[in-house]
Amino acid sequence: MWTPEDVVGTLRERGELWEAAPGLVGLRGDVLRLHHALAQAIARLAAAETDDEWLVPAGLGFDTLVRAGYFQSFPQWLTAASHLSSDPGVLEWVATDADPAAAARRALAPADAALAPAVCYHVYARLAGRTLAAGRAKVLTAQATCWRHEGERLAPLGRGWAFTMREIVCVGSLEAVEAFRQRGMRRATGLAEALGLGGAVVQASDPFFAPTARGKALLQQLKVLKEELMLGGLAAASFNNHETFFGDAFGIRLESGAAAASACVAFGLERWTLAFLVAHGPDAGGWPVVD
Repeated sequence: MWTPEDVVGTLRERGELWEAAPGLVGLRGDVLRLHHALAQAIARLAAAETDDEWLVPAGLGFDTLVRAGYFQSFPQWLTAASHLSSDPGVLEWVATDADPAAAARRALAPADAALAPAVCYHVYARLAGRTLAAGRAKVLTAQATCWRHEGERLAPLGRGWAFTMREIVCVGSLEAVEAFRQRGMRRATGLAEALGLGGAVVQASDPFFAPTARGKALLQQLKVLKEELMLGGLAAASFNNHETFFGDAFGIRLESGAAAASACVAFGLERWTLAFLVAHGPDAGGWPVVD
C-alpha cells in the first residue's frame, strides 16, 4: 500500500515532481499525463451538468472579496497580487541594488487585488445586480489555478499554495441549487468508484477564521450545507450550499425579487491525482484507464 509521502518521494526521485517553493509544484512525464486525463474526466462530468464553460481571470479585486465576506471568513489563506512601483527612481534602485530581491520586496506597491482563492467568487461578481430568468437556474463551470496559503500544512499535491480547481456553480432557487448539489455528489462518487478510488462523502464545515464567523461553521453542520468526498484521507471534492448568502451580498435576484441561492461543486485536481497514485501506485503500467 502506497502512502502520499512514498508517492511524492518516488516522483521526486524520477524527476516527475518538483517544488519551486513550498506549495508550488511542477509535474512532467507520466504523472502529468495522468493529471491531464483526470482533469478531462472531471471536465466531462461538468459537461453533463452544463455547456457554459468560463475562462476566469487569475485574480480578483479586493472589492469583490470584501463583498463576499472573505476577509472576515478566510484571511489566513489570502495571497495578494502586487507589482513593483512604476517610479523610475525606485526601479533604478531595484535594478542596481546588490540584493535586488530584497530591494524588490521593499518596492512593492500596495495590493488592490488577490490571486483567486476559489473560482466561484468570479461568478458572483459577474452576476452582481442581475435578475435571473424565470424558472431557470444559472449553471456554469470553470477550471482555474487557485491560491490558499496554509503555512506549515503545505504538502506536495495534497495541500498546495497554488492548485488546480474545477468548479461547477449553480445560482437559482433554493430547491434548484440543492438538487444540483445532490447530483454533484452522485456524479463525483460515481467517478471515484469507476477509477477504483472508493471514498466516502462526509459532513464538513469551512475553517472560518474570525470568532464572529465561527457560528457559520456550526450552521453549516446543523443544516448539512457542506459535504466532502474523502479519498484516502484527502478532501478531493466539496459540495457546498450557500443558501442566499452570495445572492444577498451581490444583489443577484430571482424574478420574484427574492435573493437567489447558490451552490458549488468543487474538485481539487492535484488531490485526485494523489489519491489515484496512492490507490494504484506511481508506475503507469499498473494504472487503470481513465475515461
